[in-house]
Amino acid sequence: MSKHDRIQMQIVSSCSTFGIHALQEYKGAGWRADVLVRDLETPIAFEIQLSPQSLSKTLQRQSKYIRDGVTACWLFENPVPKLINERPDLPVFYVEEAADSSLHVNLGKRRKLPIGSFLENFISGRIQFKDGIQTSSKQSVNLVFYEMQCWKCKQINHLYFIDSPFYSSCGAEITPDEALWDSSSAEYFPEIIELSKKIAEERKDLNLTLATIKERHSYTVDKSYTSFGCSKCDSIFGDFYVMQGKIDQMYGPKDLMCSGEIELNKIKSLSIPHWCFPNGTNYCGK
Repeated sequence: MSKHDRIQMQIVSSCSTFGIHALQEYKGAGWRADVLVRDLETPIAFEIQLSPQSLSKTLQRQSKYIRDGVTACWLFENPVPKLINERPDLPVFYVEEAADSSLHVNLGKRRKLPIGSFLENFISGRIQFKDGIQTSSKQSVNLVFYEMQCWKCKQINHLYFIDSPFYSSCGAEITPDEALWDSSSAEYFPEIIELSKKIAEERKDLNLTLATIKERHSYTVDKSYTSFGCSKCDSIFGDFYVMQGKIDQMYGPKDLMCSGEIELNKIKSLSIPHWCFPNGTNYCGK
């Protein structure tokens, strides 16, 4: 039996397990679904696409389902070329075969579900499309500390950067772009500052002398912004030098990396469209 046939039979079998009748090779007006679940308010067609197919061809085929009031869910084996963002009119997921030959469906690398669990949750509407991603309130964070000598008093200070992404409740990685002069840098979140202080207090063996964080005026750029500064003389560490120190550490040995748990005081949001299926009950967005 081919892989395509195995997946097709698995869909039919799984649907039968939770009391839904599924039809194989169902023909419509200009389309033929690998599997069609017809007895729903909105019928769902499952298309198994293991061979390469362009985005334009996929959209062309999808338009016929939309025309006939059918939701078509695509199970690809490989990424769809030029499909950069997930979209509500094109449910695309990725089917994988495990070492034990069991089949799983990957939700955009956020979660991987056994195919039966995926089908039950998609058909029941528990896998929902959301326009934005929101951070989960609880996060595990890696902080990398590095030394910087004060340009004025020569005091050695320890700065840090975050070496781990934030995650949404559905498992999506959130790595917001940060402008060089942006005071909203995640390193300056109050929760992160408190974590750095906690690590310095608990890990006396590291001899961390934390640079202080507050708003300071920079004569170089003639503006005030939140910044790292010397713990002894309070001189500002310019963002250019902070960024340079961070880059040097990012690609070198991270000898002073520590981990901790935080709870975000405020949920952070990004405009990342995605098919959302959280571990709990909190979906991204409203």
